[in-house]
Amino acid sequence: MRLIPGVAVTRSQFLRRLLTLALSIIIYPVRLLAGPSSPAAPSEMTPSWAPPGKHTPAITPTEKFYIEDLSGPPKSLKMGATDWQLQITGSIHQPLTLNSHQLLERPSVQRIITLSCIGNPVGGHAIGTAVWQGVPLRLLLQEADPKFFAKTIILKGADGYHDSIPLHQSKNALLVYRMNGEPLTRQHGYPLRLMVPGLYGIKQVKWLREIEVSEQSHVGYWQKRNWSKTARVKIISRIDSHRDGEWLPVRNTVIRGIAFSGDRGIQYVQVSLNGERSWQLAHLEKPQSPWSWVFWSLPCKFPQRGRYRIAVRAADQYSGRQTDHHRDAFPNGVSGIHRIHINVL
Repeated sequence: MRLIPGVAVTRSQFLRRLLTLALSIIIYPVRLLAGPSSPAAPSEMTPSWAPPGKHTPAITPTEKFYIEDLSGPPKSLKMGATDWQLQITGSIHQPLTLNSHQLLERPSVQRIITLSCIGNPVGGHAIGTAVWQGVPLRLLLQEADPKFFAKTIILKGADGYHDSIPLHQSKNALLVYRMNGEPLTRQHGYPLRLMVPGLYGIKQVKWLREIEVSEQSHVGYWQKRNWSKTARVKIISRIDSHRDGEWLPVRNTVIRGIAFSGDRGIQYVQVSLNGERSWQLAHLEKPQSPWSWVFWSLPCKFPQRGRYRIAVRAADQYSGRQTDHHRDAFPNGVSGIHRIHINVL
């Protein structure tokens, strides 16, 4: 393994730079998880998330889970309200109207699912994994009995947001009312939201009021602004254990992170320690579910002092490989490899 050209530093230089970095962190304003973003143009989809640590938990705490919506929870939906109803309408033989009590009486399941915002940048943290509990959408559709030519499920939220999925994608979809063992918070869609594994967050409509079964295609809120129609999650991988520009006082370390490809699983993760001239296979932990992220790790020993460029890439179970060509999130989700630099003393 060869070093990327760099300059060794003395202990006093290292301490001065470390102090400067600490002060910059204190002074520089960090965007906290204060609430949802305001209405955005296609190039301005900016989810909110809590500043992460270096150790990503298997299950993301609800209070640290990223938030993205149009203008916050609808004021008409209060926690504990009893007047909420879900309607299933459209090209069906048996229209349904369910209140909260009736919905809770239906059979429910728990699933561990990773959810990512389509606007998440390379190495970004607008992604999280939670335990979601709800009613399988297919069970309610069986009750409603779609007509022969029905092909689209249109989902409408109380905030005016709307999107759709093809009828065949309803197989694994959940109508979620609990997150990490607690009722959904208002920010995350109380009292009901959609959860479809393998799709970006723009499809996971919150504050659900109506599900319309249609024989026509549907253009959703973000699709009218030229975002992806299918919103299928792309392969991503991220380095979590170290930060860009970090100074390491030791040469032995373990590089860790996550990889995710929606509902397609992860086949392998590769890490480069030398500016992508060569790659090493990382160890993969067993995923929590077919729809969750995977943790990876690579023990390594740097041979000498200097500056190293670290990169990570992944492949899904269908041999799709993460591209190193960078593309912005608009319109189909970001592409590109996560890279950082480490300075070894």
